[in-house]
Amino acid sequence: MAKVNWFLRSMTIILVVLAVASIVALLAKDAGVGPLRRLPVHVLSGAALLLAGGASLLIQPITCLQAKKFLKNALLAATFILWGAVQFMPQNVLSMRLGDFVVALFVVDLVWATLIAVNRQGARAAQPDPAKCHKLESVLRKSLLPPGGLGL
Repeated sequence: MAKVNWFLRSMTIILVVLAVASIVALLAKDAGVGPLRRLPVHVLSGAALLLAGGASLLIQPITCLQAKKFLKNALLAATFILWGAVQFMPQNVLSMRLGDFVVALFVVDLVWATLIAVNRQGARAAQPDPAKCHKLESVLRKSLLPPGGLGL
């Protein structure tokens, strides 16, 4: 198992480095740097998305112990991979539909993460901490009200 973990970590690092290199090349191309001007944008952006998604997917078996968290992270990684693949497709009905599907997957992932955060917050405290609320109220009064208050 240690060899498998080492291999997955090594491959993840390689993919992350290549993804960052793709992003640097993309930004350098946008800045008009030398020979990068000839590279198509879709190649650089698609490569970055595929590499980042692949890296995230490879590390999941090592880092995620809970099935729900694994599924959520795998969904996000797969979404990046699909988005990267769409970058290489010609503009047609299929690529447009897959692009829409990618947007839907990103929305599902973000909603899922938001609901997890809401549930955690609700589980921690059904009642807000009065000390924290008083601090927030004090900060809001100082920042929103004119000096001397409303003069009422």
